[in-house]
Amino acid sequence: MRNRFLVMTLIIALCFTAAGSVFAETPQAGITSVPAVIEMGDNAVTYPQLSGLADENVQSIINGDIIVSGRISSHIVTLSSLSGSAWGLQVTYKDHIGDGFYSVMIFADGKQPNGRDGYSVVSLCYDLSTGEKISLEQLFRQPEEAVAAMEQMAEDTIGAEMTEYMEYTDIRPLPVDNFYLDDTGITFCYPEDQLLYLSGNTVSCHFFYDELSPWFIDGEEGLPYRMGILPVALSDEAARSAITSAVEDGALPGIPAAIGQPMTEIVETAQLLREPDTFPGGRYFLMEAPLYRSVFLISDNMQDGYEHSTLMGIQLRRGSLAGLSVGRSTREDWLRILGEPDETITFTESMAYDYQFPVGQSDLYVFGDNQIRFHSDENGVLFAIQLNK
Repeated sequence: MRNRFLVMTLIIALCFTAAGSVFAETPQAGITSVPAVIEMGDNAVTYPQLSGLADENVQSIINGDIIVSGRISSHIVTLSSLSGSAWGLQVTYKDHIGDGFYSVMIFADGKQPNGRDGYSVVSLCYDLSTGEKISLEQLFRQPEEAVAAMEQMAEDTIGAEMTEYMEYTDIRPLPVDNFYLDDTGITFCYPEDQLLYLSGNTVSCHFFYDELSPWFIDGEEGLPYRMGILPVALSDEAARSAITSAVEDGALPGIPAAIGQPMTEIVETAQLLREPDTFPGGRYFLMEAPLYRSVFLISDNMQDGYEHSTLMGIQLRRGSLAGLSVGRSTREDWLRILGEPDETITFTESMAYDYQFPVGQSDLYVFGDNQIRFHSDENGVLFAIQLNK
């Protein structure tokens, strides 16, 4: 009886907790998300509630569904039972208010609603015009074909790079009802009993929007257009300008890392998956964070350990830069945009093996203090884009 009373008290308190919270920043004027926090001792449940939508009914639908579908109500019940217990629970979130859509990831670390200790992620995406959850059918012309392609990409990358560092390794099926949208792409969050790192973290698989552009619904009436996630064609002059700016700035669009940044900062936020791989003159870092699937971070040879190292390069083996797409663009494309390279390196079989590249060639262009490399395979197809100091 006491626990029931406590649960009801906590649920009633939700409105007042949210109202007194600090508003999160948003790129969409007038709409904000407000963190609601319920604490009991060292344990806490924190989740978002939207504010500022012109349609209060839509806002109410979304806020109510976050509590139900995000398992917040179940976590509150769990929280109320932890007094004097050795169990713990921390529920946190990250969210994104996009152009006409809202996404949230809810992380629960500790005692789960099923009574077991663990870590889980629930992702929810909403159409801000209706309050309805966004489905893959609203994004892709042929959802089954798109899912099959994404599953294959996941197997080709996660399967090849990470399975020996996982406790559970079932990459298929893709968790099509548990995904998160932001300004970089779409992230699918696996349940902990399907795909789990040895660190205890659940696995998420990120796809840049560019990777999925062949399957998106196009046209101005489609949701992808309204969300602003369809690729935008650039003139050669605009593409060259975008590439030049990125290289001079030492950062690639969508990647939260920059040349010269201490590796300790990156490892702290993205979590190192395994010991870095060695190549002549440096090391490849592979991170757990989903955005870094097939994105290699490059540092020096770490004679003193990565604690003293800085980021020397970023290598994309998926995604794009200014319309040059890995796996689709060809050498003729960047030669047309950038002209003749400052240097071309031919990769023989032995050299390609050392650098984990296919046989082919790398074209190097220097802008400011940095350089960009476009590596193509024997057929001239773009295999990797690499930004270097």
